[in-house]
Amino acid sequence: MSATRRYFVALLLLAASCARSSAATADAGPRAAKDPNVISVEELRDPVVVGMDAMRAIRFLRPAFFRTSGPQSLSNPAAGATQISHDFGPLMPLGQLSSASPISLVEVRYLTANEAQARFGMNANGGPVIVLLSSKP
Repeated sequence: MSATRRYFVALLLLAASCARSSAATADAGPRAAKDPNVISVEELRDPVVVGMDAMRAIRFLRPAFFRTSGPQSLSNPAAGATQISHDFGPLMPLGQLSSASPISLVEVRYLTANEAQARFGMNANGGPVIVLLSSKP
């Protein structure tokens, strides 16, 4: 009976230590989760990316923005290609990112092909769009 009692006490101590550990973690506060489709102004002001052009900064912060898997067509080679829009204006080729500075932006948002189609219509060519925001819409 004494061995059973010791086992029960050890089990209680283990449970109490686990409960204390999870309570300490909960008190630390929730960790701010990064949105995989949005680059915030805080990320754009990071000293690591401040000296880069927007293309390099976005590639560094969210490389998945540039992965294409959309429809491809021989008659329209731009089909499924990623495009950019500045403040939800007209769509432009991706190369325009090289002339933009991350310091001038307040947010970079990735729109999936479906979201881009809903926002920009047929101009999106069935591909995703990276929206550069220099002011809140």
